[in-house]
Amino acid sequence: MTTRLTQTHAIKGSREFELVDDEVQYVIKSPLRMESLSVVLNVLDPEPVITGSTLSFVSRVNREPLVELFLDKPDRETFHQFISTMQRRIIEEDFGRLRVREKGVDVNVDGITESIDMLLKYVDPQEIEGLLAALRELRLNPDNPQCLKRVAEAFNELGFAQGQVLVYAPYINFLFAGSDVESDLADKKK
Repeated sequence: MTTRLTQTHAIKGSREFELVDDEVQYVIKSPLRMESLSVVLNVLDPEPVITGSTLSFVSRVNREPLVELFLDKPDRETFHQFISTMQRRIIEEDFGRLRVREKGVDVNVDGITESIDMLLKYVDPQEIEGLLAALRELRLNPDNPQCLKRVAEAFNELGFAQGQVLVYAPYINFLFAGSDVESDLADKKK
């Protein structure tokens, strides 16, 4: 896991990046100036954008490049290790995304069926097609963690439709928060 990266460019100077807690801190040294910046990871889109000889992590809000790196510097392997680590950390810091918890959860097939029925009744199925497919697959394979993961991924890709989904199918939120709630309650009873 590479959490520090130093890059040098013959004309543009050097850049030093370091992942510290919930942010990326970097120093840009060019022939005319020196600049120190830090960006909180949860404002960044985890999918970088490549433009020419640079790779940028952009803002989730306005798509403006907030962290720009020289592509494949100092070497391809070190660069890709740092980018992978940064992507993973950005995803970890995104509190708005549903994700499968380590302890898992017992999937209630009736809860999944009710969620599908409610979504079909109150939400345009074309807007949530991927989520419906993932839920149907989970209903058929409730013990498969990969199916649960696909539901989380499909939900995270919905955009504005997420609000509607949670209103009409609150069981989906329980699937990803419920396992921690259950384990917290069990720990308090001890």
